[in-house]
Amino acid sequence: MFQGSLTQTHYFGGLPASIRRVLARLADTLPEAFTCGRHEIDGELIFMNVMEFDTQPAQSKKAELHRTYADVQLLISGIEGIEYSALTPTRDLEPYHSDDDYQLISDIPDNSQLRMLPGMFAVFFPGEPHKPGCTLSGSGTIKKVVVKVHHSLLNQP
Repeated sequence: MFQGSLTQTHYFGGLPASIRRVLARLADTLPEAFTCGRHEIDGELIFMNVMEFDTQPAQSKKAELHRTYADVQLLISGIEGIEYSALTPTRDLEPYHSDDDYQLISDIPDNSQLRMLPGMFAVFFPGEPHKPGCTLSGSGTIKKVVVKVHHSLLNQP
């Protein structure tokens, strides 16, 4: 997992080419141009989902992890908490849903929390549990983009 801001694109040089390309596209797009729904970028290799919803208390949500795709999550509006861990859990996992590439878990072992503001992004690699859309002080309705990047693209320099 790593986190950053789209205002610091000059630090993206060491990232995989696919992640740099996604972040450059997000940085070059005006926030109001993101319309809710699924948008293709590179077929099934890279696509994005734009959504708007109300945050919920972390204790009322389950965490998710993926096997096939990395998530690049960009907050467009609002304030969002995201619980996460860099440790891949091995116990208490619900069944994996291969069609939608997700697996749920009630609790994240050794979790930390991000405070996301508009223009900030977080990248979660396959196997890293994360619980997005959590309520923090001052949060309510948020709008965000989640770009899915196929794992086969993550090792390209």
